[in-house]
Amino acid sequence: MDLKNKEEFEFFMQRALASFSAGTNLDDNYIELYNILLRSFAVADTDYDGQVSIEEFESMIEAAAALPRKFGYNWWEEEKCVDDAAKSKNCEDFFTRIDDNGDGSITFDEWLAFALKHYQEKGSQIPVAFDAADKESFIATCKESTKEGSAAFKAVYWFQWKCFQAADADRDGMVSADEFDKMIEMATSNQKRLGMPVPFSTAEERAATFKSMDENGDESISFDEWLAFSNKEIISQVA
Repeated sequence: MDLKNKEEFEFFMQRALASFSAGTNLDDNYIELYNILLRSFAVADTDYDGQVSIEEFESMIEAAAALPRKFGYNWWEEEKCVDDAAKSKNCEDFFTRIDDNGDGSITFDEWLAFALKHYQEKGSQIPVAFDAADKESFIATCKESTKEGSAAFKAVYWFQWKCFQAADADRDGMVSADEFDKMIEMATSNQKRLGMPVPFSTAEERAATFKSMDENGDESISFDEWLAFSNKEIISQVA
């Protein structure tokens, strides 16, 4: 997975865990996290029986731990693993916790359920997502986002991607008029959640906005067009 720095990892986990907590499990980042956990399970299942034994378990937990550890998060209690004996004991402890029915092996559903809940608990260590912030923090981030390269600038940028990806249902890299409503709904959801004025709230406003953005008349909007519009007309209007 191509995450370049700690900030990108945190944005990735914010989205993945928000989707899991909401029970939708449809966000691209949740799906990627699901696939990471699936691959760690499949690689550990060396005898191809669809289960992971205690003998196979260490490689699975190591594969899962590698990504957060890369960005400074020891979410699988690596600090306890001061030597081989301690590492084995840590693995045994996790294995017992995950083996829900106590049959001496772990199925993928047991692994997935435990890992996601475990990450959900560890998620308190990462910054609060832009679209989960309180009113004061939300306003401050919007104002700070005009400073290119700032943490707020990046947080808003990744939020814009979240809106665009959610709307781009057919995954063609463009948002059509039919998909535009969903993008606007998500982009203004913070204002609605926090009891602030909600721009572009009527169908007429949205239709007119889409038409004005679609300068070449191809009935679709690219991400760069969306980014420029949303930053100017939605984010910078927050006060």
